[in-house]
Amino acid sequence: MVAPAYASDTSGLDFQQFVEEFAGKKDFFVELASATLSVAGTALAVAGTAVAVAQLDQAKRSADEAKRSADEAKRSADEAFKASPEGKIQQALAKAMEPFEPSRPQDEVIQRPVMETLRQRIASWQQHATIIGGRYQSGKSVATEEALRGARGVVRFTIRSAEWTDRMCKHLGVDDEGLFKEVMRRAREKLKDFPDNLTKFPILLLEVPRTTTKGINLISSTAKDVATDKIGSAIHVIVSASSAAVALAFDAGGTERQEDIWVGDLTEEEAKEFLALHGHGNKWEDFVDACGFRIGDLAKACENLKKGMSLD
Repeated sequence: MVAPAYASDTSGLDFQQFVEEFAGKKDFFVELASATLSVAGTALAVAGTAVAVAQLDQAKRSADEAKRSADEAKRSADEAFKASPEGKIQQALAKAMEPFEPSRPQDEVIQRPVMETLRQRIASWQQHATIIGGRYQSGKSVATEEALRGARGVVRFTIRSAEWTDRMCKHLGVDDEGLFKEVMRRAREKLKDFPDNLTKFPILLLEVPRTTTKGINLISSTAKDVATDKIGSAIHVIVSASSAAVALAFDAGGTERQEDIWVGDLTEEEAKEFLALHGHGNKWEDFVDACGFRIGDLAKACENLKKGMSLD
């Protein structure tokens, strides 16, 4: 084997000679020692870095797990609150305070004097129920909705059975009439934040289809009770009855305890405007001759023409 370049033959040398032989090579050993220490230091640094990375990764996993646990705890708490009476009240209140949105876009609705009559009644209301009556297809629902467009504090419900109060509470997301009244009481307070709102009082809009024949007495008594409650929690009940018979049968305690508003047929000018809106302004006389002045009949005739049917 070939000896390293730095090796020297030291046989026969005494200690003094040995020292002299290698004294000139001390820098090499210093460098070798330094290199060895440097390698060792690097190895230790790498090992330290690996430990630090592992610790950092573990810390990140722990933080992520803690965040997941916190998020899950928050979701559980939110769900529990939403299911509580207070949570249900707040959700129902938020829904009631949204601006009222009619089923028809405003540009598809002609403005009628009865709508302004309704707005004035709503804006000036202090007590007693409001009954919207009229012949079938006279436009009661559209007129009522348009009068309420954009109003806050409106709860709308369609009555289809005698057990409508329970169904109404379920529809609103509360357990009983007590919570419903609390929602409306808070709506009354919340409306103070909207000075430009159409009304300062919450509104319960009850729509009664022609097919509903039961529960009318309960509608009357409910309207009487909540509309004449103490002023801080009074509710303006508006009943839109599809059938004239239902409107006439409604009794909140006599005519002095309710306001009746009748939605009649269209005037000639209103009929012209309505038919022009649907692209038949130049044929309005034909429509009126065939259908009369009820807006629902005219609207149906317009739909039939779109389907290729005749006015007859």
